[in-house]
Amino acid sequence: MLDNLLAKAFTIFAQVMVKIQPIWDKYKILISIALGVAIGLILGWGVFPVKYDNANPGNMREDFRSVYLAGVAEEYLRTNDANALRESLGIGTDMPKLRTIPWRANTDILKKDLDDAVAYAEAGRFNLSDRLPALRNLQQNLPGMLTAWEAEEAATQVAGGLISTLIRILAILLVIALIALALWYLLAGRKQRAAELAPTVTPGVAAPGAPPVGVIPPGMVGEEPEVGPSSVKTYTYVLGDDYFDPSFSIEIGPDFFGECGIGISETLGAGDPKKVTAFETWLFDKSDIRTVTTVLASDYALQDPDLIEKLQPKRDGDNLQEIRPGMEVTLDTTALRVKALIKEVEYAQQGTLPPNSFFQKVTFELRAWVKQLE
Repeated sequence: MLDNLLAKAFTIFAQVMVKIQPIWDKYKILISIALGVAIGLILGWGVFPVKYDNANPGNMREDFRSVYLAGVAEEYLRTNDANALRESLGIGTDMPKLRTIPWRANTDILKKDLDDAVAYAEAGRFNLSDRLPALRNLQQNLPGMLTAWEAEEAATQVAGGLISTLIRILAILLVIALIALALWYLLAGRKQRAAELAPTVTPGVAAPGAPPVGVIPPGMVGEEPEVGPSSVKTYTYVLGDDYFDPSFSIEIGPDFFGECGIGISETLGAGDPKKVTAFETWLFDKSDIRTVTTVLASDYALQDPDLIEKLQPKRDGDNLQEIRPGMEVTLDTTALRVKALIKEVEYAQQGTLPPNSFFQKVTFELRAWVKQLE
C-alpha cells in the first residue's frame, strides 16, 4: 500500500514538474528575484526580527519617555547648556532624519511628549511632581530652541545640497549602468553558449551544389534530420506495470531543449492490474512552449465510439492511430523531432473483455533529434 502511494506521489510530482519546466525556463530570473525577496522578508521580519540596542529616547515606552524628559529638563535647568540638551534629546545634526528616530524625524512628536510629561507631573504620576518646575522651564524654552536649530540646519543643508544631489545622481547612474551591464552579459552569454552547444557534425563528401552530409539546410525544418539522434531510449510495457510513464530530457551538454516520453492514456474495466487500451507519446519543446501528443490505441479502442470520444481531448489534431508492430510515429516541434518506433506488440486475452482490447506487452523505441534552424 505504501509503495503504491509513493509511486502515485512520484508520478504526480513528475507530471507537475513537466508542466512547470517551461514556465521556469521563461521566467526563471523573475521567479528567482521574487523568491529571494520573499525569503528575505520572511527571515528579516519573522525569523530574525529587528532588535533595538542603544535606541533613541523617542523610541522608549511612554512612561519612560516622560521620566527621561524630566531628567533632561533638570539637567538643562542646572546647566543652561543648549548644545548638551540637543544631544541628550537625540536630535543633533549627526543623526539622520529617519522615521525610526521619532524626535529627530519630527520635532512635533518631541513637543507632544514633553506636554504629556508636564501633564503627568501635574497629575503626580510616575513620581514626577517634584520635577514639574524643570519640565515647565523646558516646555517654555524648547520651541524657540527648535526654531533656531532648524534654521541652522537648513543653512548647512543649502551649502552642501548641490554636492549631495550630484553624488546621488552619480550613484543612481552607476547603479543603472551596472544593471544594464549585467543584463547585457547574461544575454550575450546565453547566446554564445547556445551557439557553442548547437549540434554540429563534420561535413562529409557531397555532390556539387548539395548541402554537406549531416547538416540540415536552412528552411528545411520539416525534412528528415540527417544528423544521428541525440538520444535513443527503449522502453517495454508489460501487463501489471500500472505506473508505466517513462520520459527523458533532450539535452546537448548542459543545455536543456525539451523532454519526451510515453505513458498510459486509457484503460478498460476495473481492478488490478490495469488493462491498458491506449498509450500516448508526447514531446515538449521549451522553445515552442507547447507539448505535442499522439495517442496509440488498440484495435478495439478505435472501433468503440465511447473510447474514441474519451481519447479525443488527449490527442493533438488527428494524431490518433492504431498501434501496430513496426509502425513509426513522428512528433515535430520548432526545434525538436521525436520518432516513436513500435518494435513489439502483444495483446492480452481475457474472457470478459473483447479480443485485441488491451495489451500484454509493448516495446517502444524513442529517438530524439535537435534540429538545426536558421
